[in-house]
This record gives sequence, C-alpha cells and structure tokens, in this order.
Amino acid sequence: MRTNILRTVTLALGLLASTVLWAQQQGGKPKVMTSAAPEETAVYNPSGKVPKATAQKAKDTSRDNKKQTSKAEKPRKEKRERTAASAGARYHALKTNLAFDAIGALNLAYEVQVHKRMTLDIPVTWSLWDAQREHALRIVALQPELRWWMGDEPGRGHFFGLHAHAAWYNLKWDDKRYQDTGRPLLGAGLSYGYKLPIGEHWGAEFNAGLGYANMKYDTYYNVENGAQIDTRIRNYFGLTRLGLSLVYRF
Repeated sequence: MRTNILRTVTLALGLLASTVLWAQQQGGKPKVMTSAAPEETAVYNPSGKVPKATAQKAKDTSRDNKKQTSKAEKPRKEKRERTAASAGARYHALKTNLAFDAIGALNLAYEVQVHKRMTLDIPVTWSLWDAQREHALRIVALQPELRWWMGDEPGRGHFFGLHAHAAWYNLKWDDKRYQDTGRPLLGAGLSYGYKLPIGEHWGAEFNAGLGYANMKYDTYYNVENGAQIDTRIRNYFGLTRLGLSLVYRF
C-alpha cells in the first residue's frame, strides 16, 4: 500500500516538472483565453515599451480625431470671426426719403454709429425750384436725429429717435405765399422707426415722429411781386417727421 502511494506521488511530481519545463521553453508566459479584442486586453509589460504596431495605431487614431475636431471647429471659428468683424465695424449708411422725393423735395441722409446701440442720422432736404406757379415749395432743411436701437446691432430692427429741425422756406399755396423772415423754423420731436434689411448692403426704413416747431413768417399775395399782407408767429404741434427711405449700408 505504501509503495503504491509513493509511486503516485512520484508520478505527479514528474508530470508537474515536465509541465513547468515545457512552459519555459514556450516563452515562459501562459496564453490567456479571452473574448475581448486585442487592443482591449491589458497585457503585463515589465519592460514598459509599447509595441510598434500599437503605438502606430494610437498615433493614427489621434490624428483622425484631430482632423474630425478641426473640421467640426472650422464652421464655428468662421462664424465667430464674422461676428467679431460685424461687431467691430462701425455702422455707416446713405439714405434717401422716397416720400419727399415724390413731391420734388430732394434729400440725402448720412447715418453713422456713435455708440454700441446709438447712431446719428443727418438728413438734408432741398428744393430750389417751383413745380407750379400756384403750388410750390422752396426749402432747405436740416433734421439731425439721435437714435437708440432696440437690438444688439445698430441699423437693424426697431429704434427710437430724438430729433431737432431747422428750415428756411418759401411756400406758395393757392392765393397766398408764405416766406420765413430770415429766422428759420426751429423745433424738436420724438420718433419711432423700423429698419428692414433687404440684402447685404440694401435696406428699407420706415419712421414717423411727433414734435414741436416754432416759425415766424411773412404772408404775401401769390402773384409776381405780390404785396405783403402781414407777419405771423406760429407754434406748431404735430407730425414733424415722416420717412419711407431706401438705405445703402457700407
């Protein structure tokens, strides 16, 4: 009985020694069976060196990720640049009031940004000829207006304005003619308007205002070299600004 047990132990030790020697001849590292992908399997590497194939694959993956990030970032970068350029550019525009042009009172206005949300509009109106003998208006007028824009960008959307006016005039109407005495019409008012962009540079502007005007004028008979009738002073409250303008933005 004892002899059988010794034989069994000796046989087991021999098999164990044979297995160890065979494993050492195969590289000393037993293979591990796993269902994970090779790149997902953590391998003990006492040397600390990364295999060339793994390092190259990591570089390629990093390069691809950078390219994709760069492509995604490009539109956002261009948008930020356009926004910055728009924010840094001062608003300038030339305009003409089509409502005045229609009655023969030519006009031109220049508007420039003076603050983040404020612009200064300077319109000049003139008419130096008679359209008819009985009905005509000769006028030179200035009406600067300081505007506050409701949006983040001036020259777009709703605005409120504070304007002043000065005008020299000679008005023929039916059998009377009214002419300033050398002192211009003077006054001020408040207005509201809206600017509608039509394209990159063009736009349409609508505005109306109410205010006050004081005028001193002579009245004449509306005939050639007509006699003077009287001199009057008038205080006016009502419509002081009306516009339907075509705008060109620089």
